[in-house]
Amino acid sequence: MLSIENNELLTRVGPGTPMGTLMRRFWLPILLSTELPEADCPPVRVGLLGEKLVAFRDNEGQLGLVAENCPHRGASLFFGRNEEAGLRCVYHGWKFDTSGACVDMPNEPPESNFKGKVKVTAYPCLDRGGVIWAYLGPPEFQAAPPELEWMHVPESHRFVTKRTQDCNYLQNVEGEVDSSHVSFLHSRPRPAEGVVDQRNSLTKYFAVDRSPVFFVKPTNYGIAIGARRNADEKNFY
Repeated sequence: MLSIENNELLTRVGPGTPMGTLMRRFWLPILLSTELPEADCPPVRVGLLGEKLVAFRDNEGQLGLVAENCPHRGASLFFGRNEEAGLRCVYHGWKFDTSGACVDMPNEPPESNFKGKVKVTAYPCLDRGGVIWAYLGPPEFQAAPPELEWMHVPESHRFVTKRTQDCNYLQNVEGEVDSSHVSFLHSRPRPAEGVVDQRNSLTKYFAVDRSPVFFVKPTNYGIAIGARRNADEKNFY
């Protein structure tokens, strides 16, 4: 069991935290491309590494990811109007482009240059492989765009989906690595002797062998973990 101090160290990912600083050095998947399907479509709320953000695609198709709250009076830009190459706050009409620059301030006189002094926090985004990615780290450390094999196959040859889990990232990683819990939480009851359960052709092994043997292999990117179960007298699963 982790101490409270170590748990806080490993699971807090907001701005300025050690793990948050580490994770901000990578391109992170934030949305499916289908969630921002076309220019000037409605913006989408994004919660990422403890930050409340809004993603949008302007009328030229450029992606933007900005802090949710307008820097003027804190109104949510989620309710903003996506128009003419920017997201316009509904409160006073201040408009921000995908770089976070304020490009229009209609409640200021024409001769005012105040809009040039205002920006909203914004992060670079890209659309690759049916996924929208964002980089939240320092510009000088921005990594190269992700190059995963499935990004380069035709759309007909990949399936992209997502799910939401109400937990921190480490609880998810721990659950994915912990194959032994599958035998109790996710498997079906063991079928009666001589009965073949076609619906359970693979997951039956989870019920048959509840104490898998784990193997850990160091790699140049971290570690690979596998769990082996007895399938029958001659085979493993």
